[in-house]
Amino acid sequence: MNIKVTKASGVLEPFSEAKIRRSLKRAGAQPQVIDKILVQLIGRLHDGLTTRQIYRQVFDLLNQYQAGQGYHYSLKDALMQLGPSGYPFEKYISRLLTHLGYRTQTQVIVKGKCLDHEVDVVAAKDNQQFLIECKFHNRAGTKTRSKDALYVQARFEDIKETGSGYQQMWLVTNTKLTSNTIKYGLCRGIKLLAWRYPAANGLESLIEANKFHPLTCLTFLNQDDCRRLYQNNLLLCRDLAHLKKQELINLGLNSTAITQILDFFSLPNNIFI
Repeated sequence: MNIKVTKASGVLEPFSEAKIRRSLKRAGAQPQVIDKILVQLIGRLHDGLTTRQIYRQVFDLLNQYQAGQGYHYSLKDALMQLGPSGYPFEKYISRLLTHLGYRTQTQVIVKGKCLDHEVDVVAAKDNQQFLIECKFHNRAGTKTRSKDALYVQARFEDIKETGSGYQQMWLVTNTKLTSNTIKYGLCRGIKLLAWRYPAANGLESLIEANKFHPLTCLTFLNQDDCRRLYQNNLLLCRDLAHLKKQELINLGLNSTAITQILDFFSLPNNIFI
């Protein structure tokens, strides 16, 4: 097959059946379902399709064959929908770290030698303290670049000169990292957490292992629904799992969203709980 598809960056690349197969496997699709999806998908392919259009078709087919499973497949897109500002992403990372045993605070003013710095997340564990910069992107195809790591290191050096006792600076992002970002981070001792990085324990792996899917995985919720939920410190799909109808009404959600939430979490073996 010699079909060319358009990536989010605008670059053309050959369609890869292996990539689709791997992504479906990570999403929990059964082997026979993966085969069925690929048969249907390949029959629909033509030059010029975007990766987003392909993703949407795969999402719909997966939900058709395994009810509810398509929402798991939408994780990368769901993280980008945590915007438009980066603050929900900061709160989300703070909560993930709390779940992993850290004590966290968001939007903390930390004194440096030259400037005061607003740090997205401050985390502590085992008598160590960490400063965390959350780099949020809401545009597909964007990577976190070396200039972001340089910025993080410059802030850390200014703070470190006060003798404040912070052990390490982290850079956490919802996208992939460029090779230079990784190279600089490793050289400077910056902890990097990103999509598919570290290779065996990237952000997506932590989310899936801890069932920490953001509520934006539920694509039937619109931005207003999500905003209302954020305001009530509800960030995860599983936060909604055990809410009763009246509780959802009290949150200000419309009747359609309420019905969809209740129907979705009544599915057997729900993947988010």
